[in-house]
Parts: sequence; C-alpha cells; structure tokens
Amino acid sequence: MSGLINTEKITHDTIQSTLEDVAEELGCSFKDFFIMIKPVDGDFNMKFHIYKAENGSAPKHVREITLKEILSNE
Repeated sequence: MSGLINTEKITHDTIQSTLEDVAEELGCSFKDFFIMIKPVDGDFNMKFHIYKAENGSAPKHVREITLKEILSNE
C-alpha cells in the first residue's frame, strides 16, 4: 500500500505551497525571505522561523510558523 503514496511529492508540494503562501503574506518574492528550522530540545522538537531581508539589509525575524499551520495549507 505504501507504494501507492508518493510521500516525497506530498512533502514537496506541501513545502512549496507554504513558501508561496509566505511570499504572498509578506508581499515579496522568493529571493527576499527564508524559513529556518531549528531544534529546540534534545528530542529534536522544532520551531520554524521566518526571516525577511528588505533592500539588501540583513535578514530580520518576522515570525514563527507552526507545523500545524504548514500542514493545514490555509
């Protein structure tokens, strides 16, 4: 049954959709932001941080994004 589910494509499409949503939310292109995944404890639980650079400036932390938000595709 697992052969019928392409988890790589599902993961790719989910991340791609999230990046598009973030670019739209920030009103910028793909060149102007990035998302950092950072482990927060020894169990490797993680937080996702959005950074944006404007006019060639150093990236500035904009906000955190949750895994629930990423997976919900809202």
